[in-house]
Amino acid sequence: MSADESYAHFLGYESAELSDALFSIIPAPYEATASYVKGQAAAPWRILDASSQIEDYDEETSLSLIDKGIHVVDPGAAPEDEYALPDWVRSRVTEALDATAVPVILGGEGTVTLWGVQALLSRVDELSILHIDANADLNEPADGEEDHHTVMRRILELQARVSICQVGVRSLSRSAFERIADDTQPVETFFMADIERDADGGWQDEVLNELRSPVYLSIDLTGFDPAVIPGVSNPEPGGLGWWQVLRLVQRVAARRRIAAIDVTELCPREGLVRSDYAAARLVYKTMNYIHRGGKMLPKP
Repeated sequence: MSADESYAHFLGYESAELSDALFSIIPAPYEATASYVKGQAAAPWRILDASSQIEDYDEETSLSLIDKGIHVVDPGAAPEDEYALPDWVRSRVTEALDATAVPVILGGEGTVTLWGVQALLSRVDELSILHIDANADLNEPADGEEDHHTVMRRILELQARVSICQVGVRSLSRSAFERIADDTQPVETFFMADIERDADGGWQDEVLNELRSPVYLSIDLTGFDPAVIPGVSNPEPGGLGWWQVLRLVQRVAARRRIAAIDVTELCPREGLVRSDYAAARLVYKTMNYIHRGGKMLPKP
């Protein structure tokens, strides 16, 4: 499906009314600062399109969320002007929060995380961010230009009570490493090399201990190994496995309130639909874990 077509469906079902929905899917077709392979602007359409091939019953949680309500903001309504898109996304997130629905932002590249965090911080006094990514995104801007690899540093500079827990990192600049090593910075990073050496899987308990409710869950798809999701802009080898990510999200959802989600950096490629499908499956599995976890705010 091309980016100029309207597609306000998830799992092939028409969008629920926002007032009735537990989740609100918000497209953020942004790729202005992508530094390598581009195409992220088409990701929301491709994820929604691939979702039509997914069964609505989830065997792990014994749930079908269709009757619970999934609202989809029409991707065709997103402004084409890249300067207008941030305010538009923040407004859609605010509308979802007003309706006590969990915002689910579909990027686009990783800059969109900043907009979701900004909107959520207008409602909460403090926020934990679980950032699954290959890159720490704590870079200093190159030649004064911000890009998606600076987004976590920009979030830290919001002067809000924010803590960041990063998982799967295996690519970063020296300045990012120095920020992580600085004990005064509210950043805890679980490098992929250390995760691989942890045969007992205790790192997931340590991640959970770093998080407090509410949690903003940001999943950059480069956090996965490219064998799982190859269709990304910067496919860093040696990443997280499918079940490693799902088990972590499931545990967090069972013990903390996940207040908002984004899934970013899908870079669709013709003939490589498995990345689109995996991204759509990830979105739906995460929704099911959040609902099963029982930490969602009650509808008014």
